[in-house]
Amino acid sequence: MRNTATFSPRARRQHIAGFTLLELLIALTLGLVILASSLSIYVASSRGSQMSQVETQMNEDGILALNLIQQQLKQAGYSRQIIPGSGATVMGNYAGPAVRGCDGGFTDATAAGAFGSLACKPGGGSDAIAIRYEATTDNTTPSTDSTPLATNCVGTGIFAATPSQVAPPPTPASAAPNYTLADNRYSVTDASTQPMLSCRGSEKSGATANTIGAAQPLLANVEDMQILYGVANRPSAELASTYDPMRHQIVKYLDASGVDALASSGVLPDLTEDRWSRVLSVRVCLLMRSDRSVKDVPAGGTSYKNCSNVDVTNNDGYLRRAYITTVLLRNRLIIQ
Repeated sequence: MRNTATFSPRARRQHIAGFTLLELLIALTLGLVILASSLSIYVASSRGSQMSQVETQMNEDGILALNLIQQQLKQAGYSRQIIPGSGATVMGNYAGPAVRGCDGGFTDATAAGAFGSLACKPGGGSDAIAIRYEATTDNTTPSTDSTPLATNCVGTGIFAATPSQVAPPPTPASAAPNYTLADNRYSVTDASTQPMLSCRGSEKSGATANTIGAAQPLLANVEDMQILYGVANRPSAELASTYDPMRHQIVKYLDASGVDALASSGVLPDLTEDRWSRVLSVRVCLLMRSDRSVKDVPAGGTSYKNCSNVDVTNNDGYLRRAYITTVLLRNRLIIQ
C-alpha cells in the first residue's frame, strides 16, 4: 500500500529550509581563519627558505674566500731549494719577507721593488696584504703561452726576471739564473657599492720585464678584511734546520702598524725586512655580506659581530658574518 502521508505546510517549510544567515557567517569566519593560517604558514615557510638560501650562499662565499687566502699564505716565502757547491746550508732563490701588510690599504699598490716601497694609507678601513714566493708551473696554474709561464693570482704569466738571492753565490754564477717572483697583493674594493676581494700581482710586461698589474676582482660580497700577524723576536728568512725560539716562536699578534713599529733586531740591515721577516703566522678575518637583501627585516635591523668582535646593527636588509682563519707560514718553519 503506497504511503500517502502528507506534511503540513509548516513542516514542509522546515524540511526544505537551508542555512541561516548566522550559520553562513560562522562558516565564512571559520574559512577565513583557516585561509589566514595557511597563508601565514606559507609566508613564514617562504621567508625561512629565502633566509636559508641567502645564508647558505654567504657561507659558501666565505669559505671560498678563506680557502683562497689560505692557499696563498701557505705558499708565502716559498723558494725552490738550491744547494751551493761549497757545502753551505740549503738556501732558496728568494730570502726576503713572506708577507707585507698595511692597515687601511696601500698608498700605491703598484709600487715594485722592495717591500719597504709599499707605503700604507693613513686612517682605518679594510686591510691589504702582499704575499711573495717563488712561482713555478707546479705551484701555480701554467699560462697558455707557447712556453708556459708561472702565473700570478689572476692567472697572468710572470717572466723569470728576478735575480737569485742565493748566498753565497754558486760557482759559476750562471748556476743561479733569474727566477720567477710572485708578488700578489690582496685588498677589498668598492666596499660601498659592490664589495669584493680583489688582487693584483706581478705580471709580464713587454718582452722580458714584469710590472704590477691592475686589480682584478676575485670574489664578490667581501665587505671588509682585517689582518693580524704572529711575530717572533728575530727574523727567519728561510727554512731552518734547527729550532730557535727567537726565530720560530710566536710571541704576540700585531696589526700591520704594530709590525711596522717593532724595534730593529739588528739582524737585517733593511728595517722593513727585519720587521716583516719575523712574521710566522697570519690571522685573517673576512666580513662577508649576503649577495642580496632579505625581506621582512626586523624593526631593529639585523645584528652581527664584526672582525673586532663588536656587535653591529644594520638596517639595509643584508646579512653579514665574519669568517676567521689563522695560517701558519710553513715556509718559515724548521725542517727535520
